[in-house]
Amino acid sequence: MVDHNPGLYHEVFHSTGVPMLITDTNFMFRDINTAGLDLLGYEYDEIVGESVGIIAGDTETYHQIVEELAAGETWSGEFVVCRRDDRVIYGNGFATPIVVDDEVRGFLALFLDNTKQQQYESTSEVLNRLLRHDLRNELNVIYGYTQQIEDRVEDEQALKELRLVQDRVLDIVHKSERARNLRDLLERSHGSSNRPVRLDVVLQNAVVDAMIEFTDAEFEFGEVPTLSVVGDDLLGEALECLLENAVEHNDKETATVEVGVERDGDDVVVRVADNGPGVPEDQRDLIFGREEYDQLHHGTGISLFFADSVISSYNGDIWVEDNDDEGAVFCLRLEVADEDPTE
Repeated sequence: MVDHNPGLYHEVFHSTGVPMLITDTNFMFRDINTAGLDLLGYEYDEIVGESVGIIAGDTETYHQIVEELAAGETWSGEFVVCRRDDRVIYGNGFATPIVVDDEVRGFLALFLDNTKQQQYESTSEVLNRLLRHDLRNELNVIYGYTQQIEDRVEDEQALKELRLVQDRVLDIVHKSERARNLRDLLERSHGSSNRPVRLDVVLQNAVVDAMIEFTDAEFEFGEVPTLSVVGDDLLGEALECLLENAVEHNDKETATVEVGVERDGDDVVVRVADNGPGVPEDQRDLIFGREEYDQLHHGTGISLFFADSVISSYNGDIWVEDNDDEGAVFCLRLEVADEDPTE
């Protein structure tokens, strides 16, 4: 027997975890569930009565949806949503007319967020192109030159220069292997969902691994609150990338890295401070590969590009500040997970 209790359907609409919204025939918001508000970043009273166009991140697709719904058709496909804070979310949408007594009274739409999947696919593609083209070509050229002159070098200065070239080759080989490993991690995490991850456990493991790898560096590890953050299996690798960067690009005889964590409301901020040369303000976006050119050519940013992409997939943030005395501080903001830590 079918229950036609309107209150039941209203409760189901508002309690479901899938973002859903209802508009009138003029495509004005008439209702939106809690998941939809969380996705869009609005309060209920802020969005009800507004045009659905305010959340459209792709106007061409939005107009197509309006045309199909106005014609009485159902629409489904890829759609870009623009949140209240201007952050863009990618996903798949579905919309259909609401018909009562053979009359269209409004429209129902739902949205499935696959932003994280797209970010991982984009990151993997860039790393793959880097491995297949830039680094491979650079290695071939350098090896070619060293092979041509190796047997003919007698001058001591020339030998010194040749050794510099060979050091460069080894450095590139390391970057190539690192990029390949990061890409493999992305491939294995493809399609995974964010979940609560114990920050204290993951961060401690990352610091221990860095201490083992960089035995000449000094690491200072402060107290970390026992809590879980929104993340996945790649969080530890992203943290290791920051620690690795603090050592490998340090110009001091002994690299000193200080790791601290502080709670900031519903977020937590991880700070990785070093005593290196610092990062000029005009290069602080470039080192993360946030422009197409630098994603493919800025060699020092492979690990940082990976970390930035992973943290962004958690709706987190990563940035650089000046250290108090010298060097740089890489800051990582993560959202504290709702559920208590279980590990």
